[in-house]
Amino acid sequence: MQFWVGLWGMQRPHLHPRAHVRMYQEMLEHAQQAEALEFDGFFVTEHHFWYDGYCPSLLPVLAGIARRTRRIGVGAGALLLPLHDPLRVAEDAAVVDVLSGGRLILGFGLGYRPEEFDGLGTRKQTRGDRAIEEIEVIRKAFTQDVFSHEGTHYRYENVRLVPRPLQQPHPPIWFAAGTALATARRAGRAGLPYWHATATTLEMVATAIEEYRKAAREAGVSEAALKVGLTRDICIAETQAEAERIMREERLATYEEQLVGFGFILGEQGRPLKELPRDHPTFDRIVKSLIVGTPDRVIADVEGYAALGIDVFAARLLSAAFDPPKISRALELFGRHVIPHFRKKSRVGGGR
Repeated sequence: MQFWVGLWGMQRPHLHPRAHVRMYQEMLEHAQQAEALEFDGFFVTEHHFWYDGYCPSLLPVLAGIARRTRRIGVGAGALLLPLHDPLRVAEDAAVVDVLSGGRLILGFGLGYRPEEFDGLGTRKQTRGDRAIEEIEVIRKAFTQDVFSHEGTHYRYENVRLVPRPLQQPHPPIWFAAGTALATARRAGRAGLPYWHATATTLEMVATAIEEYRKAAREAGVSEAALKVGLTRDICIAETQAEAERIMREERLATYEEQLVGFGFILGEQGRPLKELPRDHPTFDRIVKSLIVGTPDRVIADVEGYAALGIDVFAARLLSAAFDPPKISRALELFGRHVIPHFRKKSRVGGGR
């Protein structure tokens, strides 16, 4: 099982406010630290028109991370594919793969926020079918000297991609999803590696993975083509009490800012709430989805997910709500205790 570390985004936090230019520099520094701690990859996620800033331009960011590192994988987790022209994505991705020395991993998501589709002038309703066709276009661009494509949503004739990606036949492509089981099934039918990337419980993750594998079997997809990645938000500290304090005072405040800031939480009359009640079902689901505790407690919880057959576990330890020393300490605790535990198990044949 590989271990990645993920970034929420470049939101300007209320708890530890600082300029975006500084936050991008901190991200590069944390990527270097993650590489030194032998994480397998570092990923960032795309969103547009976020109320306090996010990461609207993934591939340039990944090129910046690649320039500051030597070994660690650089991942889009996820690039919201229906918001983009697939040929431009293929061109930019190929360049990043070349510049990184073949370290790019592409995670593609559908997107869900109407503001993003409206703001970028594209339709939200057809995003699922478009994404599958866009992946087909990108694969053709990566693998054929000259290609043409005649599809439902896109048409290209005699197109050549230069430069081609360094990885052959192309950088790994994952299909990222939130809670929607339909998206897990879509990934299975398409024979794409599936990345479960949202705040859900162990039971919900298990259901999504089973639906993914079932859809793949029904479509005649080879088991060898299937992979599963998982992102989990983690609060790790030297003591359980400190980890729980971080969760209450900092991590949950970040969730509340995000959910309320975008109007996701509605009251009885369908109007957005200005704060997230602690008895709200969404709040309870978030708390249950978090992994909170000492390195030993985190190891025990990750073991539960590993038993589901996870190929890549992405720990989302980095949040702009935290000050940089806290982020660095969380990286160190996970890298020096959790990762070695699972690598040792793998060496003796007891783990994936």
